[in-house]
Amino acid sequence: MPRLQRIWTESPPVVRALGAQALVFLALLSLSRLFPPLRALPAWVWLLAQGGGAAALGLFWGLGPWWRAFQLLLPFALSWQAMHQVSPWFYPAALALLFLVYGGGLLTRVPLYNSNRAAWEALLALLPEGEPLRMVDLGAGLGGPLRFLAEHRPEARFLGVEASPLVWLLAWLRTRPVRANCTMRLGSLWKEDLGAFEVVYAFLSPAPMPELGRKALAEMAPGSLLLSHTFPIPELRPERSIPLPGRPGACLLVYRMG
Repeated sequence: MPRLQRIWTESPPVVRALGAQALVFLALLSLSRLFPPLRALPAWVWLLAQGGGAAALGLFWGLGPWWRAFQLLLPFALSWQAMHQVSPWFYPAALALLFLVYGGGLLTRVPLYNSNRAAWEALLALLPEGEPLRMVDLGAGLGGPLRFLAEHRPEARFLGVEASPLVWLLAWLRTRPVRANCTMRLGSLWKEDLGAFEVVYAFLSPAPMPELGRKALAEMAPGSLLLSHTFPIPELRPERSIPLPGRPGACLLVYRMG
């Protein structure tokens, strides 16, 4: 059972979200059949029970706050859609937009996380001034940390790797002012050779951390730094942990290879 539970909690967030909706729907359907008077309740009560139950189950299954908000609002959105006529282009357009923003995360099980300014400054403090080091941001998101670091360490070289097309495009535009020492690449972080960098930074999710640890051990040179925002790497012991404000438990974990 622990193995099955671990596999489920490490599955893509969209799978867990839809699973929560389906499970709560079946529970409410069974409840209405067992207690027929409940069918007289207003529709909004059932919608709230559906969304609230799915959000609570999502919390138990490790879904983040944005996913829980999605769970809560989804039944109301579907109800509104059922009562209003929408263009036939709405659904393929919405699906395309979701793919462009979250397409990479569906396969890598990495949602879109944005780090705050405190995290950027903690990263900067770990990069020696005046050294032409090379750093890669795995899952670079909107490119905020990369631009900040490239502006403050012009002698270094930075690469951001992002799998979601629209997110990559926004990051590419955001880092254009520092293109002299910062590059954005659209693609999978798993295809990147970590041995080419002195510093590797990742703000991913718990699911891919074991695989990232194995990849780092196989490719990174002794003495190089692997920096993980918040999520620990089971195979490695951090040299230090730098607390960060914002999310509960947020920190910057510093791993020195070898």
